[in-house]
Amino acid sequence: MKTKLFRDIGYFVFILLALSSCVNEMDMVEDEQGLEVLSSRTSPPFAGYENWVKNLIDYKNSEESKSYLSKVENLLQTIYRAIPEMRDVIDNLVNWGYKFRVAVKYNGEKKSWFNPNSSEIGFSGDVNIRIENMIHELLHFFAFYTVDEYRKRLYAAREEYEIRVLTDLFMRRDFSTFPYEYQGLNSEHTDYESYLIWLQKILNNEVQNMDQFATDFFNYGFSYIVQIEDDYIKVKDLHGYRPRLLAMVWFYGKI
Repeated sequence: MKTKLFRDIGYFVFILLALSSCVNEMDMVEDEQGLEVLSSRTSPPFAGYENWVKNLIDYKNSEESKSYLSKVENLLQTIYRAIPEMRDVIDNLVNWGYKFRVAVKYNGEKKSWFNPNSSEIGFSGDVNIRIENMIHELLHFFAFYTVDEYRKRLYAAREEYEIRVLTDLFMRRDFSTFPYEYQGLNSEHTDYESYLIWLQKILNNEVQNMDQFATDFFNYGFSYIVQIEDDYIKVKDLHGYRPRLLAMVWFYGKI
């Protein structure tokens, strides 16, 4: 009787130890995944990154000249080298196996675009193959595969304004010497200077309250989106906003 009891206790202890080991291993995997993300953002670009970023381009279906493709390659390399957060974005897209075709053609008033149906990043003429447009469309590309409601084409106004704010943050911090028109608010708007101060506070890591951030995002977003509202981008979609793409790309590891 005692022998059976000891044996049962032994089995029970063994099961507990095994479960504990599994939990610890899962925690280690989660920690490693978090460290990998932070590593992309904190480590300098690795040797050979120039060719690594080219894995994003679907050369087979990019029916453009070599000079256009070379410009896009140079932009991707510059973005990867200069913007830690975008290194993480590019690393994820490459590791997941996603590619985009390059198109250069005139497309109405659009300077650039991302078409998820054909996985196309396009530029309206050679003059618009610019770093801010590449950042903007790469973020649309990334958002399509990471934010469920954006992939389902819901809350287009939120997606558009999140990407405009992110692009402004990167350009203000990493390419401050470049001639650049901020995308989040027109320079003639009465709140323009206030918007730039808000960007700088985010850059200085002075924005820690996400409720206040969401309120400011809505206010500035409303001022801009109301000017470009169409059948797809609706001001009403800004109501109830909480950081999604910004939470992943900008605030991760900062708050």
